[in-house]
Amino acid sequence: MRRAVVDLLKAIRAPVAAIALTLAIGFVLVAAITDEPVRAYRDLLFANFDSLGNFALFLNRATPLTLIALGVIFSFRAGVFNVGGEGQLYAGAIAATVVGVFLSGLPAIVLFPLAVAAGILAGAFLGWIPAVLKVRLAVDEVVTTLMLNIIVLLFTSYLANQVIRDPTSYGAVSQMLPQKIWLPAFPGVPGATSGIIVAVLLSIVSWVALFRTEWGAQLRASGTNLRFARTIGVPADRRIITAMLLAGGFGGLAGTLYVLGIGHRFEQNFSPDYGLVGLTCALLARIHPIGALATALFYAMIINGAAYMQISTDVPRSLVDLLTGLLVLLMTARLGLRQRQG
Repeated sequence: MRRAVVDLLKAIRAPVAAIALTLAIGFVLVAAITDEPVRAYRDLLFANFDSLGNFALFLNRATPLTLIALGVIFSFRAGVFNVGGEGQLYAGAIAATVVGVFLSGLPAIVLFPLAVAAGILAGAFLGWIPAVLKVRLAVDEVVTTLMLNIIVLLFTSYLANQVIRDPTSYGAVSQMLPQKIWLPAFPGVPGATSGIIVAVLLSIVSWVALFRTEWGAQLRASGTNLRFARTIGVPADRRIITAMLLAGGFGGLAGTLYVLGIGHRFEQNFSPDYGLVGLTCALLARIHPIGALATALFYAMIINGAAYMQISTDVPRSLVDLLTGLLVLLMTARLGLRQRQG
């Protein structure tokens, strides 16, 4: 247990330092824009906790970010640069919606697990395709995952506009899912869903699987040195494919929990780049599951806080985009420095 705590502290030391430096630089920029820099920063960081409504939005935002980041971690640990989180998210959301809409007559005890399973499997399928192409044909996974993102976004747009569109609503939105399969609320926080509980539990399970099991050791070995892993008898190809199935499944689950818990229907533009931000969360956490939970909470806090900051002061919410880029730059520089020293 003590060793686990030490490992966790080492994993979060660099991200915490990068966050602190980024926030310090950001405060200087805010002070140059507004006469109320303290108020602006206070809203950026703490307005999420001003009311239960704000806190609910914060938890709902953190849920898909955490799940996508966990999926990225599994793929990166296996040596696969998975940038398909957005497509996997949309695949899960549309699959769960289609099942929920067309099989709405089924009892909730049957329909709910079917919708969840459909979402997870749809995301996992999108992870499986680039994994097999990489292992069997040495096709670059960055290209395939990016292309799959485009394909899925176009396909879901067709479904939302033509097949499952709600004619009584404006825009590319599906029919409402039956209320009997909506996620229950987070206890004591109206408006928040229990999806955050799932995200926290899966963060812990992911940490155990990656760092406390033989399977996790084999997966990490496959990502660190594929040729050596094969030489010592590790089924590396199988581990890579499994890792991408899990990565896609996490993305699909994120989309499923969104439509079941937050939107209650599929909306074509429901994601404010969750896939990209989830990838950033995983990188900032240095590919550690518990760290990913922490960074997802941080990003959810500042993304929501940016809106509150813009309302109360004259600081534009686009400042958060600048801080996000700076944070990634600092982490990249840190990792590059460690590699040269090594």
